[in-house]
Amino acid sequence: MRIMGFPGLYIQGEGLLETLGEHISPFGKRPFIISDPRVWGLYGSAVSQTVPSFTYSSFGGEISPEEIQRQIANAQGSGCDMAVGIGGGKVLDTAKAIKLHLNVPVVVVPTVASNDAATSRLIITYTEEGNFLGPLFLSTNPDAVIVDTKVIRQAPLRFLKSGIADALATYYEAEECYKSGAFNFFGGRQTLTAIRLAKLCQETVFATARKALSDIQNGVSSEEIEELVEAVVLLSGLGFEGCGVAAAHAISQGFTLLPELRGNLHGEEVAVGLIVQVLLEKRPTHELNALLSLYKDLGLPLSLKDLGLPNPSDEQLQTIARFACRQNSRIYNMSFPITEEEVVQCLKKGILLSNS
Repeated sequence: MRIMGFPGLYIQGEGLLETLGEHISPFGKRPFIISDPRVWGLYGSAVSQTVPSFTYSSFGGEISPEEIQRQIANAQGSGCDMAVGIGGGKVLDTAKAIKLHLNVPVVVVPTVASNDAATSRLIITYTEEGNFLGPLFLSTNPDAVIVDTKVIRQAPLRFLKSGIADALATYYEAEECYKSGAFNFFGGRQTLTAIRLAKLCQETVFATARKALSDIQNGVSSEEIEELVEAVVLLSGLGFEGCGVAAAHAISQGFTLLPELRGNLHGEEVAVGLIVQVLLEKRPTHELNALLSLYKDLGLPLSLKDLGLPNPSDEQLQTIARFACRQNSRIYNMSFPITEEEVVQCLKKGILLSNS
C-alpha cells in the first residue's frame, strides 16, 4: 500500500502576514494564536491589525508534554474554533497538538524556514530539559500552511541555513528508505510522487542556495529565494513524510543527550547526521565532495566540532551511537546493517573532514 499526505492549502509569497486574517478566515472565526514572546513582539501588531478577534497564548519555550497540556487548557478556555501557530517549528508543532486533542483546524505560519516541520502531521516532543522524546501524529496534515517570504528573509540567516541542511537530508534518507522497503510516516510505501519531490528538493537546494543566501544578505528579493524557501518548507516536508527518514535523523537525535550540544538548531544537528550517513553509505567521492563544497560555501556544520564539541570522548560518542542504534530507531530504515561502532567511527571521520 502506498500512502502520501498533503496540507490542505499551501500559500507562499511576500507580505502574507499583513493579510493573514483573509487567509485564515475560511477555517474559523475565533482563532487561538500561539507564538513566542520574541516573535510576537515583532509581528503581533501586524497580526492584530488583520485578524479581528483572537486569543493569544505565549509559548513556554519547549514542546514538552507539560507545555502541550498547558496550551490545550488555554485553548479550551478561550472557546476557540481554530488553532494558529506563528513562529518556529516547536511553536508550529504545539499548535498542531491543539488540533490533535481538540479536533479544530490548524493553520501554521512559519516565521523562519529552519526545518521542514510546517507541512507535516508530525509533532516532535521533548522533555522540559530538551531531551528528545518522540513523535505524536495528527490524522491529517495541517489545514493550511502560510509562508511569508518577506518574514523568512528578515530572520537571522542561521535559521534558513538550518532549514537547508534539513532539506538536503530529505533525498538521501528517502533513497535509503525506498531501497530498504521501509515504511514512511503514514505506515505505507513511498509513492512515486514522494520520491520525485524528495529528489526535486535536493536539486533545488543545490541549484539555488548559494545565490539565494547572497541575495538575502544583499537585501533583495529573487526567484532563487522563493524556490529555496519552497524546497525547504514544502518539498522537504512532503519528501520526508512521504518517504521516511533514516540515519541522518537517527544520529542527530542522539546529540540532544549531550548537554554540551544543547542550543543547536534541529537542521544543524541533521547536517552533521547527514555527513555521517553519507560516510556510512560509502557514497562515491564526487558525491561527498559536492556535499562538502556546498556545506563550506553556506557555512553549515560538518561535524561535532562545529556543533560545539571539538574533542568528544569515547563515552560521549558511544552515548550518541547507542541512542541512534536503539530498538526501533529510524537508523534501521537504512538498506544495510549498521553497528554502534560504525557510527562512532564515522562521527570521528566527520571531525577529520571539518579539520581539512
